[in-house]
Amino acid sequence: MIIVQIFFAILLLGPILWGVRNWAKYKKASAPEGIANYTTMINSSVLYAIAFNLIFFLQELFLVLGKKALGLEAILYHNNHNWEGEHPMTLLMQGSGALAIFLIGLICLAIFHFLKNSKSIWKLFVLWLAFHGLVQSLPQVAVAYLDPSTDVGEALVGYLNLSQPLQIILALSSIIAIAMVNIWFSRQLLEFVSNDVDLNNPKAKFMYIRFIAVGAAIIGSLLIVPFRIPPIGQAITPFIIFVFSIPWIWASATVSKHIRRTSNRINENIYWSPIVFLVLLLIFFQLVLAPGVEF
Repeated sequence: MIIVQIFFAILLLGPILWGVRNWAKYKKASAPEGIANYTTMINSSVLYAIAFNLIFFLQELFLVLGKKALGLEAILYHNNHNWEGEHPMTLLMQGSGALAIFLIGLICLAIFHFLKNSKSIWKLFVLWLAFHGLVQSLPQVAVAYLDPSTDVGEALVGYLNLSQPLQIILALSSIIAIAMVNIWFSRQLLEFVSNDVDLNNPKAKFMYIRFIAVGAAIIGSLLIVPFRIPPIGQAITPFIIFVFSIPWIWASATVSKHIRRTSNRINENIYWSPIVFLVLLLIFFQLVLAPGVEF
């Protein structure tokens, strides 16, 4: 367990130390104007919040569908789910939600690949969907080793009864994957920078990520809070996701070389359609899902 805890510490503290080092290294360097603005941050934060909520909803939906497939009576809520009945494979189905959003994340990555040259702001939404599909699922594999009572822990340990060495291998692999995935996402986010910005300047990359990812994720996490309550304890979830992922995106911004930029309007104007979508989604969560939907 100690080695997994050490890797967890590296996962959490490593990018912070790396990022602070980069910030100190480039803070006195000059940067070109027009790197990004609050328009970029607002657009990205709204899309980030929508993506988080949809992925979390899909995770709970597939948890419910998995139990429904076993003949259990399941209820879907906005923050969780419940069920009645017993079946020998119930513990296995506790992992169905994480597996589903992991696969959805991969599918969204494939879709994003075909949207590379699109000018639509919704291209960033697809990227955030892929992001949340992966970063909401991968950490659950590592946490399952430390706490077998979690959903994925019940599937891997409670039902599959994986040996401890295999559990450790899966936990360490997922931690390494989290870091690598987020470093890759940092490069993809840099592709949204305006065409007139010189990305040979490391500080320009660092500053752009601060708007489109760091600032957007902070605001986006705050926007998610109304979706997560009551109970208030659920409000911490988006900030846990932030801690696991965004520091890596921020710290690794200067690593990427030869960024392939594609035209996108995310930096130009604040778009109201995602904001309206987010509000409608909140209404759906609170009025339809909060009371519970029986399956």
